[in-house]
Amino acid sequence: MRAELRACGQGKSDWAGVIALAMDYYEAEDPVCRRLLELRYLDGMPEERVVAKLHIGRTTYYHKELEALSTVAVYAAAAGLLPSQSAAPTAPPKGQR
Repeated sequence: MRAELRACGQGKSDWAGVIALAMDYYEAEDPVCRRLLELRYLDGMPEERVVAKLHIGRTTYYHKELEALSTVAVYAAAAGLLPSQSAAPTAPPKGQR
């Protein structure tokens, strides 16, 4: 997820539509999340500078980052950009470990 966001910031990702949806959503709902996505992932700013620029504490930063990344993941899944559950490895049947 983070790699795709960073690649999008460099113009090297197919996730531009997903990122645009998340940015539009956060423009109205939570401008701090929007700005965090922009600064950290699209602009590639180090975490410490993002915290200082947004005038937030580290705990708030991590909370907002998790929220924003989760929203991007929902949009990416809806767009079919994430591997399906059937492609995920499964645990072996009981007794075969």
